[in-house]
Amino acid sequence: MSEVKPGWQGTTQHGNASDLSRWLVHLTRSEEDLVSILKTCIIEARVPYGAGRNYSEVRNRHRSVCLTEIPLQELSRMTSKRPWGIVFDKERLRAKFNAQPVWYVSDPSPQWDALATAMAEARDNKHSPIWKLTPFVDRVGSLQGRNPNDWRWEREWRVLGNLEFDLADVAMIVADSDGAPAFLEEVSLGVPWVSREDSSIRWSGGFTQGWEDEIESMLERFHEQFLSGDAAGVVWDREYQTNFSMVPVLETADAMDEAFGYLAPELQQVLEETLDKTSTIWCRMYELSQVYEQS
Repeated sequence: MSEVKPGWQGTTQHGNASDLSRWLVHLTRSEEDLVSILKTCIIEARVPYGAGRNYSEVRNRHRSVCLTEIPLQELSRMTSKRPWGIVFDKERLRAKFNAQPVWYVSDPSPQWDALATAMAEARDNKHSPIWKLTPFVDRVGSLQGRNPNDWRWEREWRVLGNLEFDLADVAMIVADSDGAPAFLEEVSLGVPWVSREDSSIRWSGGFTQGWEDEIESMLERFHEQFLSGDAAGVVWDREYQTNFSMVPVLETADAMDEAFGYLAPELQQVLEETLDKTSTIWCRMYELSQVYEQS
């Protein structure tokens, strides 16, 4: 595992405390999953969690994003199956997304019985306040009992619904370094550059090597789908102040939306500005091919 700097340990109240953390970490199974999240700046809440997740009436309201506050120097306990991830500042997620720690309640216990009764009574009332609490409550069953369930060691926090963050919210990246977590402080998109060999747009730097490869692959796919206005023979009609073309003409932003779908605003802006240097208008390759075949 890469070195955890002293300044990364502890909290504002207890600086350098090795058993406390001011970070929340969301882990992923692969670098591809990490890159996919960073491209959109959205962590999807695909799975319902919490004490009330089995109540079909409110199941979707329990879909959450899971994070851990395990100290970074202990993160290797979590990374055997999910070795990649994003590190956020805990207080930033509390303030911005209402991130909350999970309350682990023992079963059997009077507290669990009280919660179970409240949920049963609210089964037909979707607006009951209890359902605002249950996504953040997990049952703890003895590991020696008939229904073992004990994940307290994960020190889990949750955000209800999708976590739609800004790149500025990312404090560090967790990368897989020969089976151990490495922490990357240099968090950036990277920069585009134009190859002297073939004038193609390349990408340098960014979060990880996988990120750099993915952005280059995206740009290659774009140019496989679209041809610049000049290359497609689009003519500007000065009299009518419009483009004349044999096929529909798209502006860069519209072509990007068709090629990539939703992207994080920061990435969208950089790619759009980069492509605009080549052309601000684009034609679909398949439509041009159809015209050429018919002519």
